[in-house]
Amino acid sequence: MSLSIPRLSYKTIGQIADKFLDGYHPKISLPVPIEEIAEQKLKIKIVPTAKLKENYDIDGFLTSDLAAIFLDLDIYLKYENRTRFTIAHEVGHLILHGDIFKKLNINSIEKLNTLSDKLTDEEYGWIEYQAYSFASQVLVPTRQLFDELKKKLGKIPTNEIPEVFSPIAQDLLQVFQVSGEVLLRRLQKEGILKL
Repeated sequence: MSLSIPRLSYKTIGQIADKFLDGYHPKISLPVPIEEIAEQKLKIKIVPTAKLKENYDIDGFLTSDLAAIFLDLDIYLKYENRTRFTIAHEVGHLILHGDIFKKLNINSIEKLNTLSDKLTDEEYGWIEYQAYSFASQVLVPTRQLFDELKKKLGKIPTNEIPEVFSPIAQDLLQVFQVSGEVLLRRLQKEGILKL
């Protein structure tokens, strides 16, 4: 089964993420309450599930009926930032790939194994990249990232080395409640940090 996966740029995904936040969290308090948005506004059921990571090597997945996100129970209980990112990532699949997911017919853990039969490696790579990009831009919105940098550094830096952010890194991680990897990628993608 070959599916037509749109090739969306990082910038286009950012515009979609901004529109999503305008619709579901317009006042943008930080950290973005993604679990609340998913459950209360999108009506998605969050289903913590034992050994999802151990047995399937995934943190979570969105069902094809777009009604539930299964999350690894251990990650859900122990790693709040990773849980937040996984939920945002799966919401990204809903927003960006809802029609595609409906065709995949993945409505149980047992059907996860059939995913590789339904998507080529290239298709899988594109949808994962896009969901990752969406999640990072929803959890670290550009406007709020720039505001935090101005507050903490007095300016929005350009093409800086990572050491410039050492004094404020923990503050930014606390504000956005994301991993260091997500924050670094956002700073890099916005042209603030060079790696």
